[in-house]
Amino acid sequence: MTGCFKNVLAGIGCLVVAILIGVAAWYFRADIVDGYRQLTGRDGVDSASLTVGYPSGADLRSAEQKESEIARRDGPSRIVMTSEEMASIVQDRLTSQATRALDSLGVILERNRFSLQAELLTEIFGRDLLGPLQGIIDPREPIRVSGPLEMRSPGVVAWDVDEFVISSFPFPGPVIPLLVDRLTGGSDGVFLIAVPPTVGEVRVRPDGVTFYRRDE
Repeated sequence: MTGCFKNVLAGIGCLVVAILIGVAAWYFRADIVDGYRQLTGRDGVDSASLTVGYPSGADLRSAEQKESEIARRDGPSRIVMTSEEMASIVQDRLTSQATRALDSLGVILERNRFSLQAELLTEIFGRDLLGPLQGIIDPREPIRVSGPLEMRSPGVVAWDVDEFVISSFPFPGPVIPLLVDRLTGGSDGVFLIAVPPTVGEVRVRPDGVTFYRRDE
């Protein structure tokens, strides 16, 4: 009986420590993010070398025109999307759940990385995911999600997010798929972006996202 009681106390102690660590991480979030960026060599959205592309109706029409070209049997071997065109595609193809939660969306292109920044309605995550942070963050906070793009299957690009930051708080890797699923309403922890089925490869660079025709 004594051993069981000690195990219960130990479990409660671990939970309290986890909560305290989460709260401390929030208050020192700026220092944590700066240290993370220095460690990984990544500058984040404040880097002067990165440009944010914002969606527009004209850019969506331009992107759809390029997609229709590569979808043709005699179409080009590749097309290049600007950050504005990619932002327009993402905004247009977000799930209804994500559309309700995100506003002022913008896209940032880095080498082999695709990033999105927006304003987030934080209530979508709830206490089960935010824990003690729910009482600290505001109902509306800036969000940044980032990760590589890769082909999942013909007609589907998978955006595998490995960086998820709300305000200045970076969430640990194991939590990210849960956050992505809650945001998108999905079940596999990634953002899925529809593209023409003729696309077989995708590459991200600061000057654009290139879609290559699939070998048939």
